[in-house]
Amino acid sequence: MHRFFAAKESIASDTVILYGSDASHIRTVLRLQVGDKIQVLDGEGSLYLVQLVEVKSKSIKGEVISSEKVNNESPLKIKLGQSLIKGNKFDMVLRKSVELGVYSITPLITERTVTKTDGDKKINRWKKIAEESSKQCGRSSLPKISEVIMKLDTFCQQSSDSDLKLIFWELENRNGLGDINPNTPPDSASVLIGPEGGFTLQEVETARSHGFQTVGLGPRIFRAETAPIVALSLLQSRWGDIK
Repeated sequence: MHRFFAAKESIASDTVILYGSDASHIRTVLRLQVGDKIQVLDGEGSLYLVQLVEVKSKSIKGEVISSEKVNNESPLKIKLGQSLIKGNKFDMVLRKSVELGVYSITPLITERTVTKTDGDKKINRWKKIAEESSKQCGRSSLPKISEVIMKLDTFCQQSSDSDLKLIFWELENRNGLGDINPNTPPDSASVLIGPEGGFTLQEVETARSHGFQTVGLGPRIFRAETAPIVALSLLQSRWGDIK
């Protein structure tokens, strides 16, 4: 059954209204009609079975038949601070991170960031990519996309409440994730991943000053778009829900 996300304000006790691209997709691509059923998620763990009662060009109205609580989110809330990387590679990292159950994604400008950025104009596009990826992989909640592109120090400051704070650094050859042994399993983790060329020593020291531990990913150097996928997979395997 086709699944959509809707804002809380679009869901009443017995009706759901979808607008914009979702409405267009339902009407012109899926060609659903009055009487057809869809699933609607509110992004906060509630799933609604909805029967369409009105199909218009700019809006779709449905009647709520039933609702239930669903939770297929990872028990480990991973907050990813990902440096911007060239071309469409950041989009790919975003998609794969959503599939891997990341809790939030913050795009970063770091000293060796080489890609040009047009400020925060891409944020809405990235949110749309995250929503589409969430639909595809069957997530019950939408990952949070930062409203602004941050500097590394700002991300570190905002990570003070994380149980685990890690900066993955290609020059770290002593500590791997297996060497990180917190006293109790973490519920949350803030993770820093660098751009092409990696982090500078000064950035690493800045992260360390905020309580981040440097972690390596083995003897080979991964590409900027590969490192976050490897890191997230390892974290989810150890403390999350990938077994």
